[in-house]
Formats: sequence, structure tokens, C-alpha cells
Amino acid sequence: MPVEVRLKEIRNERRISQNELARRLEMSLANIQKIEYGKAKSIPLETLDKLCQILECEVGDLLVRVPDKDGGSSEKEQKVVQVADEVKEGKISKLNSKSTNASAMIAV
Repeated sequence: MPVEVRLKEIRNERRISQNELARRLEMSLANIQKIEYGKAKSIPLETLDKLCQILECEVGDLLVRVPDKDGGSSEKEQKVVQVADEVKEGKISKLNSKSTNASAMIAV
């Protein structure tokens, strides 16, 4: 998996239970668990924004690129890394629902 979601680690650091996070996100517990266990196929930008607000963190704290064993990466993986880097560098300051559509989802 080229991108690791660090939701569980950050959630535990903030002492927020899965149930509490699900309630605050207005999301099912099962969806929180899918994200934490790396089973989610994608995470909408709007959800990432809400997670960051609740957990008081940045997108780059939640998403961490794990290099492939062979060191290569696909074009899609490079785009995810580019977006995460731009968020970290402040080039993208706010993720909002206007930028959220089917093509603007980050696959994990």
C-alpha cells in the first residue's frame, strides 16, 4: 500500500474513540474502521477536511507515503503524493465541498 492512513495513531493520541469520531463525522463506525484498517478504497476530500478539523491535524499528518519495495510509483500514486505535499506546503489551504467531486477523491 503506497499511502498509509495514520488515523488510528492520531485518533488515539487525541484520546477519541472510534465511536466518538464516527458520531462527530456523522459517519458509520464501520466506515471509520475501514479507513483505519486500510480497507477503504477512497476518502473524499470533504471527509479528510472534517477529520483534520476534529483531530486538529493536517492532511499530511493523516496520509503518509510508504515507498514501494521496488522504489517505483504509478502516476496515480504520484498525484496523491503531490496533493499531500501541496497541502503540507500551504499551497492548498482549505479543502472544501466545492473541490469535492468524483475526480477529486484520493484513493487509498
